[in-house]
Amino acid sequence: MRKSVLLSLLALVLISNLVDLSKGDLKFCRKEKMYHGACGDDGGWQCVLKFLGDFGAGAMPQKCICTTKGTSRQLCNCLVVCQDYVPAKPNA
Repeated sequence: MRKSVLLSLLALVLISNLVDLSKGDLKFCRKEKMYHGACGDDGGWQCVLKFLGDFGAGAMPQKCICTTKGTSRQLCNCLVVCQDYVPAKPNA
């Protein structure tokens, strides 16, 4: 029993050293993308969902604005994590 507990603790310590939990502050940039369809009443939320589908959860889209363009197009404008931004590690 002791060996399995010690082995589990050792594995947990090793894994926690491999994972960098200190990502630092993220920088957000404004990104626009055109989609099919009209904005509707929940256009900002529609844009969040479409950005998540296109760019993944790592983009963390927020403060989205939907603008209807023509009859069947919508322009989504959201803040997303800048792709060229690499946060500095503390004590680096």
